[in-house]
Amino acid sequence: MLSGVEGSAFAPLASEAHLLQALFDLGARDPGFPVAAVRDGDGFVDVPAGEFVRRVRAVARGLIAAGIGPGDRVALMSHTRFEWMVVDNAILAAGGVTVPIYETSAAEQVRWIVSDSGSAAIVVETPEMRRTVEALADEVPGCHRVVTIDENGLDELEAEGRLVDDAVLEERLAALEIDALATIIYTSGTTGRPKGCMLSHRNLRTNVAQSLDAIGSALRPGDTALVFLPLAHVLTKTTALSMTERRTRQAFATDIAHLPEELGVVHPNVICAVPRIFEKVYNSARSRAHAEHKGWIFDRAADVAIRWSQERTAHSIKPWTAVAHAAFDRLVYAKIRDALGGNLRTAVSGGAPLGERLTHFFAGVGLDIFEGYGLTETGPTLTVNRPGAWKPGTVGRPVAGTSIRIAADGEVLAKGPQVFRGYWHNPEATAATFDADGWFLTGDIGSIDDDGYLRITGRKKELLVTAAGKNVAPAPLEDHLRAHELISQAVVIGDQRPFIAALVTLDDTALEQWAREHRQGRSTDDVHQSEELRSVIQAAIDEVNRTVSRAESIRQFAILPHDLTIESDELTPTLKVRRAAVEHMYRDVIDSIYDG
Repeated sequence: MLSGVEGSAFAPLASEAHLLQALFDLGARDPGFPVAAVRDGDGFVDVPAGEFVRRVRAVARGLIAAGIGPGDRVALMSHTRFEWMVVDNAILAAGGVTVPIYETSAAEQVRWIVSDSGSAAIVVETPEMRRTVEALADEVPGCHRVVTIDENGLDELEAEGRLVDDAVLEERLAALEIDALATIIYTSGTTGRPKGCMLSHRNLRTNVAQSLDAIGSALRPGDTALVFLPLAHVLTKTTALSMTERRTRQAFATDIAHLPEELGVVHPNVICAVPRIFEKVYNSARSRAHAEHKGWIFDRAADVAIRWSQERTAHSIKPWTAVAHAAFDRLVYAKIRDALGGNLRTAVSGGAPLGERLTHFFAGVGLDIFEGYGLTETGPTLTVNRPGAWKPGTVGRPVAGTSIRIAADGEVLAKGPQVFRGYWHNPEATAATFDADGWFLTGDIGSIDDDGYLRITGRKKELLVTAAGKNVAPAPLEDHLRAHELISQAVVIGDQRPFIAALVTLDDTALEQWAREHRQGRSTDDVHQSEELRSVIQAAIDEVNRTVSRAESIRQFAILPHDLTIESDELTPTLKVRRAAVEHMYRDVIDSIYDG
C-alpha cells in the first residue's frame, strides 16, 4: 500500500478562463449548436447555443437593473431544469455569486442559507417556494427581491433589463477574474447545520479541465447527456459545465420520477448519477425476471457479465466466457440497455460507493461507469476511474494537479487547485479542515493500492466503536445489503453497543412483486411482518456477514415500516442517509433491539 500519490502535471488556467467563457465562445462560434434540450409534450426541443447566450445576457441585465452588483449573492432554489442554468450563468455574468438551494429544503434551511449568505435576491421555481420565502421576509430583510420562474419571473427580469445598456453588462463581464467567488454551496451534510463552501471560478473551471483530461476521451462529438440530478449539487454543476465545454447536448429531465420514460425519449449516450440509480436498475431487472420465473436466467447472465468484465480488464477474455456473453447479450443485456435508452455507454458515478460487483455487471451489459471521489469543498473531483485506468471497487487515481495522502489514522488528505478557499463567514471551521501543512482533511477513511488507486472505506466520524472496543466501518456492510433486490436502504448501528445491528427498509416495487408470490391472500402489512420476509432478509445479512469478522457481523436487524425519504429529512437531496436523523427517529426501535 502507498501512503501518497500524485496526478499528472496540470497547466494553470489563463486569467480570463472564467466559467462563462466556454458557453459564450460556443455561442459566438456556433450559435446554432444544440447545447441544450427541454421537454415539450411527448418530446424534447433543442435550444441553440446562441439562444442560450442571449437569454443569459438578457437575464443578467435584469439582475443588474434589480440592483445586483459585483460580489452580491443571489440564491437560486429550483429543481434541475434549463432555466436553472440560465439563472446561474446570468448571476455570474452580472458579477454576482450563486447560492444554490435544494428544491426540497425546509423553510428553516432556506432561512439559514439566505440569511447566512446575505443573499440580496432569490430566484425560486414555484409559487409555493415563493410563499415560503415571503413568510421568512422579516427574518431575511437583506433579501429585497423574489423572482418566480413559473410566474414569468425571468420574462419580467428580461423586460427590466432592456433599460440597462449592453455596455454595462460588458463592463461586468470584462471585470470577471478567475479568482473571483463564483458560488457558495451549502453542504447538505448528514449532521449539523450546513456550512457555505466558497468556490471560485478557478476552482470549478479547473475541475472541469481536470475531469475532461481524465474522461473526456469517453465523450464523442454529437453525444447527448440526460441531466436529472440536482444542479444545486456541485458534481452535477461541474458535469454540466464539462458537457458544454465538450460540445455535448444536454437534455434536462422533468424529474427523477420521469427518468425511466425520458431515457427512452432522449436515448442519451452519457449520464451522471449516484449509485442508488444503478442499484435500482439492477434490482428492478432482477426482481422482474424472478417474477416472470426467469430468475435463474438473469442470475446466470449477471454472473457472466461480471466475469466477462473482469476478464476484459485483465485483457484475457476466455472463449467460453465470450460465447456465453454473446448469448446473454441477446437474451438479457439488450433489454437492460433498452431500459436505459438504448444508446447509453458512459456514466459517471459519485456521492457514495458503487461497489465492484455492480460496476463489473454494468460494464458487462455495455455501460462503462467511471466512479470518482470528492467533496463539495474540492470542487468536487479529486480522483476518478477513466478509460485505460479503470479498477472497479476503487474511486480511481488523482486527477491532474492533485495530490492524495493517507494520514497515520487512515484519513484521506488532499491538495490541488480545485480545493475551496474556505467556509463563508466561518474561519474556525475553515481552519479545522486543513492541517498545519495545508492538506485538506476530507474526513474519509481510505487506502491507496500499489497501482495508485484510492479506495474509500468509510467516514471518519461514522466509524462505529462497539462496547468491546472494535472499530467497524458501516459503509461496506450497508453497500452489500443494498445490493439485495428487496432492500432499499440499510443503516448499520452499534456505536458503544454490545454488537452490530442494522435498520433495513424495503423497496416498494420489489416488495409488491415478492408479496404477490408469497402472501397467499394476506395483507401487505402481514407480509411486511411475516417470518418468510424476515428469513429472506436474514439470508441477505448472513451473506454479508461472511465477508467480515465475527466482531463486525450484524447480529440483529429491524425492518422499518417505510422507506427513507428526502421529505422526512432522513436522506440528503443526493440520497445519502442522514444517519443521526434516522437513529433519532427510530430510537425506540434501536432500544428494543438491544434491550432484547
